[in-house]
Amino acid sequence: MKLELILEQTQVNLSLLNDGKIIASEIFSYYHDLDDKLITRLDRLLKRNKIDVSSLKSYNILGGLGSEATSHKIAEAFIAGLKV
Repeated sequence: MKLELILEQTQVNLSLLNDGKIIASEIFSYYHDLDDKLITRLDRLLKRNKIDVSSLKSYNILGGLGSEATSHKIAEAFIAGLKV
């Protein structure tokens, strides 16, 4: 299972993929609360689809923000936390 984050300036598309097919997806807006929203929305997606977080084997961050953007760095830290 793969977790894909598509980051835009004020919006995120959080998707769970299995064999390249989207299993579940959620789009949400954020302002200064990206870290909180990533955690709660992923938790919601996993519970709704009865998937354990340990099933996530790969991660991908996409979108129009550069790697120096604060939102991108927050997303990287979020994913690093999931890998532990």
